[in-house]
Amino acid sequence: MNVDYYTDAIRYTQVRVLEVAEEARIAGPAARVHGDVLVRSQVVGFKKIKFFTNENIGAGKLELPENEMHTTAFWITLERQLLTELPYALSDRQTGIFGLLYALESMASLLLMCDRRDLGTAVGERPPSPGVESEWQEFSAAMTDPAEMKEFFEPNLYLYDAYPGGIGFSEPLYRVHGILLRKTQELISACPCEQGCPSCVGPAGEKCEKTKEVALAILAKLCETRLEESVVPERAESRAETRMMAEGGN
Repeated sequence: MNVDYYTDAIRYTQVRVLEVAEEARIAGPAARVHGDVLVRSQVVGFKKIKFFTNENIGAGKLELPENEMHTTAFWITLERQLLTELPYALSDRQTGIFGLLYALESMASLLLMCDRRDLGTAVGERPPSPGVESEWQEFSAAMTDPAEMKEFFEPNLYLYDAYPGGIGFSEPLYRVHGILLRKTQELISACPCEQGCPSCVGPAGEKCEKTKEVALAILAKLCETRLEESVVPERAESRAETRMMAEGGN
């Protein structure tokens, strides 16, 4: 039977920070971190994605066993102050966070010169210390039940290596976080869509009219100090870091 769509998994993901390798402050207020994590995921359904347009045209339920993987991750922590300063409702802030992570994954795949499937993503509340579990839903399933939404305290936006033990993506992302954030900002800003689309912050579903706007508002805070730096040194730094990432990805 010929169909005009393909299927993609809907999964719940749980992340436990095992060990922090490096951590540093960035603008925002926010922090960048990389280290070892334990990722537990379970496929609970599937969605039908239309070819060429990437529209979500349906979904179904599945019951598959849970998978567990020890890997490495790079993540950005959005501190409470940053989120409370955003002039948006709770639901808009949440969809903006998931939209931002979607765009970060797209740009990270491009910078690393890897397949998008080589990276996994998750959003979780920052635990008080390594070894404590944090759990949240993947972007694709995050807004299925608005009644279950809660206020984020300090969310971690995880980009993890989708292979046991990791394959070396997390540390390079940590080093070039400035490029990653600026290029993600450019990606979203340059997209001609109004509310979000698969080319920037992901498909805009119902009640997600401000996903793109909120994602850009968060990025504006994360990039504010970078935008004040000198243009010439910044370009030299970008070239050096890009070469370093390219050599590391080969």
